[in-house]
Amino acid sequence: MRLTLGGSVAAAALLVPLVTAGSSASSDRDVARAYLASTFGLTAGDFAKIDAGEVFAKGTAAGDARDIATFGIVRVRITPAFYVQRLADIASFKKDDAVLQIGVFGRPPALPDVESLSLDEPDMRSLRECRIGHCGLQLPAETINRFRAEVDWAGADARQRANGLIHQMLLDYVKRYQQSGAGVTMQYADRDDVINVRNEFLSLASSEAGGWGRFSVLRRHFVEYPSASTPDARDLVYWSKEIVSRKTVASVTHLAIIPCADSSPAAFAIGSKQIYGSHYFDASFGLTVLVPDPSSPSPATYVAYMNRSRVDVIGGVFGGVAKKLIASKARSTVGETLGRLRTRLEREFGAKNSGPGH
Repeated sequence: MRLTLGGSVAAAALLVPLVTAGSSASSDRDVARAYLASTFGLTAGDFAKIDAGEVFAKGTAAGDARDIATFGIVRVRITPAFYVQRLADIASFKKDDAVLQIGVFGRPPALPDVESLSLDEPDMRSLRECRIGHCGLQLPAETINRFRAEVDWAGADARQRANGLIHQMLLDYVKRYQQSGAGVTMQYADRDDVINVRNEFLSLASSEAGGWGRFSVLRRHFVEYPSASTPDARDLVYWSKEIVSRKTVASVTHLAIIPCADSSPAAFAIGSKQIYGSHYFDASFGLTVLVPDPSSPSPATYVAYMNRSRVDVIGGVFGGVAKKLIASKARSTVGETLGRLRTRLEREFGAKNSGPGH
């Protein structure tokens, strides 16, 4: 059974009528819009902006005080299949000034998959002073102890040994994750309150806020991976080092691409589950839904993206202020990223289809 995305086309009543009777192309577009409207809470006014070429971004409801939830959507002149084809080459797809390094783990993973990852000097300084309960990087207790026991910070090879330990930690973790999935977790011991990454993700995934509740098959795929038998699902695990705020964050992400049922207005649902992050995030989950615009005379796709992240910097006297600042930055980042992505994908799609025979 293929993925069936929730949302009744009867939800067209949520939209101001945008078409005249008898126009099948416009009716098809209305079905696509109604699906997006009922799933993500969009209005006719929102669609007027989106169809005029704007990137629409907003904050959405968050279930936990530590959660930051954002949503963005843009209309891109490509096919859903082209988006998925490009996404499968994740290193090229995520190419951006903020993405400093990236690589994909094989199945099974091997050390060369991650050897190009290098920690920056601020992280190296943090590791020199790293202790269980007080560490500048999110790490499990075992790894923290290994840094203390195995790295001579006064030695000439300290940087090489430190990077080697990070590589081995991530390799071992991904190997276990690919074998046992939901049965494997990492526990961050950098603070007094130990964070269980699996439990944090399950808490995020249990929320119905922001339209996520409509995608139960995708949610089950992540919760039950690798035992989940989702037909046609494509999975990959990759690592990246990206600039987030004023720090570089090393992370590992499980990406899953699942085709939707023929009866659904959507073509694909794509999930990205962070399974490790060196800073800021206790858990993070991204959802991308690709909905073709059937009324367009040339290929066009609504790319809707939702992200829910649980951050570790919300507590304290100034937690409320910090959360507002982080949420505002996250919302603007989603909009900017979708805008750059549209420009690049439309250029690549146009070049691909402008050669001989097209």
